[in-house]
Amino acid sequence: MNDENAPAQQEVTLEEINQLIWNHLRARDWHNGSPRNVAISISLEAAELLEHYQWSETPVGGKEAIGDELADVFIYGMQLAQLNNIDIAKHIERKLEKSDKKYPAKDFKGKTSEEIRAAWKKNKLAYKKEGL
Repeated sequence: MNDENAPAQQEVTLEEINQLIWNHLRARDWHNGSPRNVAISISLEAAELLEHYQWSETPVGGKEAIGDELADVFIYGMQLAQLNNIDIAKHIERKLEKSDKKYPAKDFKGKTSEEIRAAWKKNKLAYKKEGL
């Protein structure tokens, strides 16, 4: 993997993905589902993704199977955003800004596994105390 850039994705916008999912759901009358049920489905699909790593660092089923499970999680996540009228791109940006404050890169970059765990714990506890 190139250290400078994230692995490339297909040239498509988040809004195009949003519309693909919306059209898929509407064609089946699934676009007005229960937010509770969709939230449960996210958890179930995430558990299916986790199953691929249950006994090994190397996933069982390979890249295609992992991609399919990850797509299920993402699709349900988008559906939940749609049901709650949430602009997920805005919330991703906001969440990353919060994470930047909570876990500054300087505390983690170039550190050993033990140092990273210690920094994570320290920052997590400090964040809770400050109520950020």
